[in-house]
Amino acid sequence: MLFHIQHGHDETTCPFDAPETVTSTFGSVLPSLAEHGINVVGAWVDPPGHQFFFVVETDDYAALVDGLAPIMTSGSATIRPINDMQTQVAKRMADVG
Repeated sequence: MLFHIQHGHDETTCPFDAPETVTSTFGSVLPSLAEHGINVVGAWVDPPGHQFFFVVETDDYAALVDGLAPIMTSGSATIRPINDMQTQVAKRMADVG
């Protein structure tokens, strides 16, 4: 199953000027997800907006949450299940047609 994750913090909690904190949080999250068996499809960042975006694949939500542990205290995240748009549209068209 695919999930879209949006994680954000604000300028008061941003680790930008603390390299050791960057290493232990955002620098560690991708390896942590991999260690928990999560396939990271892609990861992006909007530095001025303090927003991070991930698309991951897993059937284990608990492992996904565990994999996000390095950034849990650095802000908040929204995790949403997502589906391929073309597949979903084709399915809907088949259902009604």
